[in-house]
Amino acid sequence: MSMTLAAKCAPDEKILTDIQEADIQAVELFTNLRHLQNLKEVKQRCSKFPFRYAVHAPNEGFEIAALAELVDDIKAEIVVFHNIYWEDEWEQIIKAFEGVRTKICLENTSSVLDPLKFIRRYGMGLCLDLEHLQIECAGFFEESFVPFIKQASHIHLTGYTYGSNLWHTHIHKSPEHSRYIMNLIKKTNYTGFIVSEAKTSLQSYQEFKELRDFISSWNNDEI
Repeated sequence: MSMTLAAKCAPDEKILTDIQEADIQAVELFTNLRHLQNLKEVKQRCSKFPFRYAVHAPNEGFEIAALAELVDDIKAEIVVFHNIYWEDEWEQIIKAFEGVRTKICLENTSSVLDPLKFIRRYGMGLCLDLEHLQIECAGFFEESFVPFIKQASHIHLTGYTYGSNLWHTHIHKSPEHSRYIMNLIKKTNYTGFIVSEAKTSLQSYQEFKELRDFISSWNNDEI
């Protein structure tokens, strides 16, 4: 089983259509409180597409029941959280997702070590954000990322290189560096999603097509 390319976006029908037309098979949905407060509309919109889904939880509020309903209804394989909750709130989150067939993942934001205590306690997975990790280590010694990649259940990747202006750009914006990182990931036999996290201005059909073409080229080179 190989890695699966995914694009990240809000549940916007136009953007989801562009992703589908670019022949990308998976999506990580960015969600906020407004989306969860309009849950019926969001679920109907997502159901129009045959994507494999992941969901990124809001970084505001605590609409955990609505989030669990969305994840369950669209059969999201992964749900990603930032470490912004108190311990008793994590217990409520774990309880809300009982019976929902998804993997709860905690993302490294300030430190790749920070999520590990909750991952151990609650049996969660690691969402490894390689943009954050490059900042944490000032971009040096990227071969040392391999032990963390081996622990990852889900990966966020961009075109960012340390000190560049490529924050939240698609993977193909930095082709040489991205090929190097993708090869590191492949060394670990990782088989989950590789999510290209790009800002809204880069969420267009042309950008998604270039992203897909880049990954196809990398796959062909690796065969």
